[in-house]
Amino acid sequence: MTALWNFFSREQTDLQYNPTLWTKRLPADDLLPLHVDLTTNRSTDYRRRIGNRLQVVSYGENEFVGEMDVFHSENAQSDSPIVVYIHGGWWQWFSKEQFSFLAEPFNKKGMKVYMPGYRLAQNWNNGQPMESIVKQMEYAVAHVLMDAVNSETKDVFLIGHSAGGQLVTMLHDINWQKYGLAERIEEKIKSIYSLAGLFDLRFLLDSFVNDEINMTLESASAVSPQLQSWSKRQLCPIHLILPEFDTAEFFRQTKEFHNKLLDDEKVSHLKVMSNRDHLDLIENLVNEDDQLLNYILDDMEKSNNTN
Repeated sequence: MTALWNFFSREQTDLQYNPTLWTKRLPADDLLPLHVDLTTNRSTDYRRRIGNRLQVVSYGENEFVGEMDVFHSENAQSDSPIVVYIHGGWWQWFSKEQFSFLAEPFNKKGMKVYMPGYRLAQNWNNGQPMESIVKQMEYAVAHVLMDAVNSETKDVFLIGHSAGGQLVTMLHDINWQKYGLAERIEEKIKSIYSLAGLFDLRFLLDSFVNDEINMTLESASAVSPQLQSWSKRQLCPIHLILPEFDTAEFFRQTKEFHNKLLDDEKVSHLKVMSNRDHLDLIENLVNEDDQLLNYILDDMEKSNNTN
């Protein structure tokens, strides 16, 4: 199956959309196992250290019910800024628990961190797994926004990595009133950070990514940020973050989505992080001198100062 807009062979597509094959720091076969061990061990340690400042809350309705981990900082105020982190894994691997360690750098700054889990694509039985994951994340962020209202929190930030980068951008222009929230509630979302995300999922149809998901052209188009029609509302900036050593296709898709946002009169920032690959982009996010962490924190501080 080769789509008219995709002139890659299956082999070429798999190569372009498997960024672990492009690392410069380790043999490709070693990279993913090391990443899994590192993130799992760091997260287990942080969950142990944070103790009762970690809560697990339920969100959603019917088949979209899920759970979120909420990490409270030691010095948090009730109205502290909120960070929402959505994990990656090609929508079919990993879990929220594996990335708990990423809450620590934001907890240290007095922020609350929400990490929603989602039912993985292969576990949906309704024929629309990708659309269902997006819908479930809408429910999750609606829950967060209601919490922000109740706690009088002014600032909410969305961060997603890889598949999570696609999900946070799909949450950019939602009519939150359908979830019972007040008009203009989207103004609480101050920035979206898509880390190594993808924005046109049609290119994955004939790839290893789709072997278990079984996206159709229709479903891939429905969940592709590149193909969405944005409203005329003034919405928060989107920050499109690329690691230097991601593939040419990740760069092409990110640049095209950046241009689409600008053409649609949205605020978009494209930033390349030097000497980073797809996985150590988030592995290093816990380091105080990390360029990505400081880029995000500086932007959050600017948002806070404009309130």
